[in-house]
Amino acid sequence: MLSLPAEDMREIENGVYRRSIDLLSEHVRKVQDSVRVLVNAFDNFLSSKTADLNSDYQKISVLEEEADEIKRELIEQLTKVAPTFLYREDFIRLVTKVDEIAELAQSISRQILRLAENKWVPKASVGDGLKSMSAEALTTFERLRDAIMALSMNPMRAIQLVGKVHEAESKVDNMYHDLDFKALMEVKKIERLLVYRDLLGLLEHMTDLMEDASDDLRVLALHRVA
Repeated sequence: MLSLPAEDMREIENGVYRRSIDLLSEHVRKVQDSVRVLVNAFDNFLSSKTADLNSDYQKISVLEEEADEIKRELIEQLTKVAPTFLYREDFIRLVTKVDEIAELAQSISRQILRLAENKWVPKASVGDGLKSMSAEALTTFERLRDAIMALSMNPMRAIQLVGKVHEAESKVDNMYHDLDFKALMEVKKIERLLVYRDLLGLLEHMTDLMEDASDDLRVLALHRVA
């Protein structure tokens, strides 16, 4: 079997890397849009605007499918076009975790739509906390986006920005524990308590995924500065 010169191999790998970054960036924008719509969905949920909430759910579903298509394109490129690409598994782990965030946004929006349809809207003490927590989840994702966007031009900067993702996730984690305790103290109907705590847990899990994705991003960035 003929092997390509080292210089040609590096050029091919650099091309695959750039294309992978482009697809990853496109994917991140779709997922960010889904989380942004989710924040708006919580507004409509707490205002009992069921029609608007259903519209938000439909938008998130479309964005999730579009993100999924980009993920499949990236994985196909890495698997078929560049099966020996050094960073293949790192890219696949990262895009898979980021994609799970869009899936969670869809699941949460579906759940709050069903709650709104059945008039299970929480009181302000819990509802406002859910809304604030979703907004902080968006902030956390924006930190992750910034780090990913820095990867191609300045991998050292990307590594530094990973710390911002961890800081934002820690804030959401503290909010989760405070709101979970508040729900335990204030929600008297056990079935509603279980549902509201589930929503809190899903939002907290969403930011955990963002933190995990940022750790995968750090590995990719370290390859480029090593």
